Amino acid sequence: DGLWQLSDTATDVSENTEYDKMTIQTVTVDSIMMNNEDNDITLSNDKDISLMEGVRIKTADPSSEEGDVLRYYIYKEITEPGTYEIRGNVATGSATWTADEFAGFYYDIDDNIKTEELVATVTDRKLLEPDGVVYNTKAQADSFDFDAWGDFNVIGFLAEKYFAGYIDTPDSTDDILFEESDDEVVLSDEQLLKILVDNDDEMTVTSGTPLKMEEGYELGIKSIDIDGNKVYLELSKDGAVVDSKVISPSADNADMKDKTYYYKKDVGDSKDVVIVAAHFKNAFRGADQDLATIDGLWQLSDTATDVSENTEYDKMTIQTVTADSIMMNNEDNDITLSNDKDISLMEGVRIKTADPSSDEPADTLRWYIYKEVTIEGEGADAEPVAEAEAAAEEVEEAPVVEEAAAAAAVAAEEAVTETTEAAEEAVTETTEAAEEAVTETTEAAEEAANETAEAAKEAAPGFESIFAITGLLAVAYLVLGRRE
Repeated sequence: DGLWQLSDTATDVSENTEYDKMTIQTVTVDSIMMNNEDNDITLSNDKDISLMEGVRIKTADPSSEEGDVLRYYIYKEITEPGTYEIRGNVATGSATWTADEFAGFYYDIDDNIKTEELVATVTDRKLLEPDGVVYNTKAQADSFDFDAWGDFNVIGFLAEKYFAGYIDTPDSTDDILFEESDDEVVLSDEQLLKILVDNDDEMTVTSGTPLKMEEGYELGIKSIDIDGNKVYLELSKDGAVVDSKVISPSADNADMKDKTYYYKKDVGDSKDVVIVAAHFKNAFRGADQDLATIDGLWQLSDTATDVSENTEYDKMTIQTVTADSIMMNNEDNDITLSNDKDISLMEGVRIKTADPSSDEPADTLRWYIYKEVTIEGEGADAEPVAEAEAAAEEVEEAPVVEEAAAAAAVAAEEAVTETTEAAEEAVTETTEAAEEAVTETTEAAEEAANETAEAAKEAAPGFESIFAITGLLAVAYLVLGRRE
């Protein structure tokens, strides 16, 4: 009822040992101190810096409107498959968590966007309904990575990033995603859409290689006219064409609509929402294949997340929804913070309480909220699938072998019969003495041939029938020889 094990490989923490930019300065029986001796660290914008093994520094890439702003945080990157906790600050009573205190909530460091807040009020170790836990999230404007398209409203919900709606850019027609959508603000319809792709990386698409997107979508070039002005595009989902359109990115005086492919559809209760957009920088007609350069790509999920009033997410219930906000609380669900508990609060967010030692006061409370993240291992299901396929091939091949054996046995019997008949016809033309000799020999040969044919049925394909045929031919040859 007890087990303990230490690694048999030591980690060196002797003085002057370097761990990237940090160096161990002092070591005692119960402490270690490191600093960045001999290593100045410049916190330039948009940097990802290794500080020491397991800990890195990330700096923001703020917009030009913010000026000389510094935002940065430390983080640990984990790539090993497994399940991990992203926890918030530890509380000993009532507490409030935003993206500053809980890394699980959505946060955009470049634009300093954080939308979620959870306020917990503890009363006698309980989060009493309806407002023991109150969760608020409010949409904020964010720019597309392809800036020319303008802005959209982003919102964190259940510790995930979602799209709330497109924003109109006054006195501009470049905001084509807003202009072409009928229901621009999906949160007004009490639903949200996952943002799947938002980037401005340049990528080349050819007529032979479509652009693969999320949720089974592919955007392909069907043809480009001889001048390279008009591009005929097709969008497919799971192999079926769902939309086609002609754009003119290389035409003279081409505007945003000429250069942007977009696809809109009804999603849940929202009508004609642009869920796919691609900005084409240029297009060329080639001798062997056509090609184009995309420098802006956007995709939303075609499946909506319901955020209508009274929708329940575990112990939390949505109470109010506006065009830019959602509020939930724990109506009808008291939550008791007993020791050593792991409680699901709402989808994506859980509560964990401590199991304090007997040396601490009996009423000690320590707890935090956390998000559980699972990193899947690669190829986990590959081998069983391969084995199943191999087994299926063996099962399918076995009847083929049996059929071949049966066919060989039948062919052997037919050959024996034909040869026997030929031999008998030759025998009837000989003398009576020769007939008797031949008959005796033929009967013996037939018995041997029949035994061989039966053996061929059991083991196919075999060579026994060949010897039987050869024996009968030899008999016929002897008879004919005597006749002459």
